[in-house]
Amino acid sequence: MELALLTIAAVFAALPLALTGPRRRLALPVLVGAAALAAGIGLGTLDDDDAPPQRPVEVREDGYVSSDACQSCHPSEYASWHASYHRTMTQLATPDALAGEFDGVEVVLWGQRYRFERRGDQLWVDMPDPESGLSKPHRALPPDAADRAPRVERPVVMLTGSHHYQVLWVPRSMEPGARELLNLRIVYLIGERRWIPRSAAFLMPPEIRQGVVPWHMSCIKCHATRGRPGVEAATDVIEFGISCEACHGPAEEHIRVNQNPLRRYARHLTGGPDSSVTNPAQLDHARASHVCAQCHSMLAIPDAEDYIAHGTRFRPGQDIHETYPNIRGEVLSDEQAPERLWGDGDARVTGGEWVGMSGSRCFTEGDLACTTCHSMHDALDPDDQLARGAERDDACLECHDAGSYRDAAHTHHADGSPGSACYNCHMPHTSYGLLKAVRSHRVDSPELAGSERSRKPNACSLCHLDRTLAWTAEQLTRLYGQPPRELAPEHHQIAEGVRVLLRGDAGQRALIAWAMGWAPARAASGSEWMAPFLTLTLNDPYDAVRQVGFRSLRTLPGFEDIEFDPLASPELRVEQASDFIPRWFELHRDALGGLPRELLLDPTVGLRMQEIGALVRSRDNRPVMLSE
Repeated sequence: MELALLTIAAVFAALPLALTGPRRRLALPVLVGAAALAAGIGLGTLDDDDAPPQRPVEVREDGYVSSDACQSCHPSEYASWHASYHRTMTQLATPDALAGEFDGVEVVLWGQRYRFERRGDQLWVDMPDPESGLSKPHRALPPDAADRAPRVERPVVMLTGSHHYQVLWVPRSMEPGARELLNLRIVYLIGERRWIPRSAAFLMPPEIRQGVVPWHMSCIKCHATRGRPGVEAATDVIEFGISCEACHGPAEEHIRVNQNPLRRYARHLTGGPDSSVTNPAQLDHARASHVCAQCHSMLAIPDAEDYIAHGTRFRPGQDIHETYPNIRGEVLSDEQAPERLWGDGDARVTGGEWVGMSGSRCFTEGDLACTTCHSMHDALDPDDQLARGAERDDACLECHDAGSYRDAAHTHHADGSPGSACYNCHMPHTSYGLLKAVRSHRVDSPELAGSERSRKPNACSLCHLDRTLAWTAEQLTRLYGQPPRELAPEHHQIAEGVRVLLRGDAGQRALIAWAMGWAPARAASGSEWMAPFLTLTLNDPYDAVRQVGFRSLRTLPGFEDIEFDPLASPELRVEQASDFIPRWFELHRDALGGLPRELLLDPTVGLRMQEIGALVRSRDNRPVMLSE
């Protein structure tokens, strides 16, 4: 309030000087100076004076000035960034920022009870004490276990996420000056408007019940701008969320030098980059992509003590390998690597897109960059930040001749069909995260030998779910001249979609369950056979696989209205799903005789359970942990 009053006084005090007599020419500099004083540009001070003492704070230093300082000169860019999910990746927990209605809401999940209450503009939660061992949720706990743990009240002070789900953060301690935050063990699914246990939001073994996680040691690295964990959790950030300066670098010098109108006009006439700030669009393709790689990769922090004290040393425009020599994930342990990476080094989990792209020939031998397909300021919508034209083949055709590659002689699919789109064959959905499948960013060609080595599903089989792997091998040999493959008998006898859904590891099962809800795959494979197999996923040991399978099942005709809770007890799940397969049989019994035998269906009884049971019993039960 004092700053506001002083600013108003300064502006009005300047008016007589600025608007009268021979000094009128000083009006603009004087008023701009007063406005700059109000904004605190370049002062390098705490910009969060009114913050409650029990959360991280925003601190302006090292040349950072915040996104708000960019708005006056770059209003359209500011507006497009402000509308993005990057901005809201982390934000203060205000009523407007909350995705759901929380006041007066009580949530009981897996033996834990949470009661939410709005007090003015702040949300409070009555919750099990996160420090107590009795507060750890588990689906086997009886309902009355909700009251066994000691209870505490905490303000919800910060949120992570605003697109798929929200994580709520509360102070570990209510002591003045404490900044360490812990997550609630429940998260809010925005699209489905429901709460789920946080461990169910990730693909993780059922025996693992994820506990509370400190924000300063987890999400801070990629969900805020230059987060600094701080010694003894004295955490601060330049800005909550992914700000303008996360991609353009510190802007204090840029603002200072461009106060000179002659410099601005000269640059406008001559063009060329502005050395006072980083513009990824003016970098070479590798360094432009490094800007994104600081978050969309699998990096290892080489000096933990330095990172805790100072945050990341990387600045946009630099070569990221100088800060993170092992960014592509080579330092992952033997236990982690098979989970988060496919055998060819591509990422199995979302958030590692640069890992895939940097291993593509389009990047190593060409000039493919993240900005080739994605745009912050000219995106079609904030969902994937796809640039205009990237939803088609425009980006590919910048280098590849349309006459050769768009022709059916190359694609062997009808023009305009999903199979004729470059990215469906060369960037299939082989990464998992956020309860869905995501496109690989390793741009390569469907090739059976590589799929066998890496265990990564083949692009052909992700569309043609009803075909065997032997059929795919035959097509790749006949149409593209790939060497014939010797395959095991099951690859001749069982449709690959069915085989992987029943026998694959948890990550593979989730990808196939998602593909059965993907419209292009259903168009290529037919959907009348899918419901019983998706019903089988509802008993999968992994929470995430059940949720993905249920989402796909509800997209099938005749199943849009089914009620089922993927996170209920096994007994209740069996009861809720008991009529799904009989419903499917009644809907499609007349069509079963015309379906391929490789789908393991029988026109008389429906499912060939002996063969299906053998596949389930031989399932790959290795533990899989895919958390983005």
